[in-house]
Amino acid sequence: MIKALSYIVLLFIFIACSTPKPSIENFEGKLVYTISSDLNNPDITDSINYQVIYAKDSMLRIDNFTPIGKQVYIKHIPKNKAYILMDIGMKKVAIQTIADTLENDNRYLFKKAFGKDKFAGRKAKNIHVTDTMYDTTMTMNYLEGIPAKYSTAIDGMPGLPVNYSINSSGMWINYQLKTIEERAIDIDIFGIPSEYEIITLDEFINLIKD
Repeated sequence: MIKALSYIVLLFIFIACSTPKPSIENFEGKLVYTISSDLNNPDITDSINYQVIYAKDSMLRIDNFTPIGKQVYIKHIPKNKAYILMDIGMKKVAIQTIADTLENDNRYLFKKAFGKDKFAGRKAKNIHVTDTMYDTTMTMNYLEGIPAKYSTAIDGMPGLPVNYSINSSGMWINYQLKTIEERAIDIDIFGIPSEYEIITLDEFINLIKD
């Protein structure tokens, strides 16, 4: 159980902590992605098949739903500060992370592709993306109208990724944008609730060992 918990947290940090490229544009709203793989097709009744992103100018929040519960990633983009919020039963913790610790500079190569596909009712450009770590090239999609800084998955994408895949433990996991809402987001959801204790990643690992 401890190994599984540590693995899920570290995987979440790996996925969430790629440094986005700077952008002078801002976006405010809610994005919902479905998650699927060869072993797991989206089930609209199961929250584990969804990722929810909230964006407000310089603030980013990513909600992921795992077998051990909900994990929330909060980041202040200009300050490059980030936390992962978890309820581990014995207490609620906010794990400090350094957002650019796991940079993927030069991991992804991009090549223009013809055509567009629709995601969440919007036309998204095709682009060929090569993951040099796995020597694999795939066609992905992105929106030009929303900055890439509101997604932390594919470093270097020229816009918001709306259809992309990430390799986890030898399996490709696909994310597709299903809904997008441009609306005001309450700034309070980007804060750390008072009942959460701020700890480092090392302290978290020691905590779950005890």
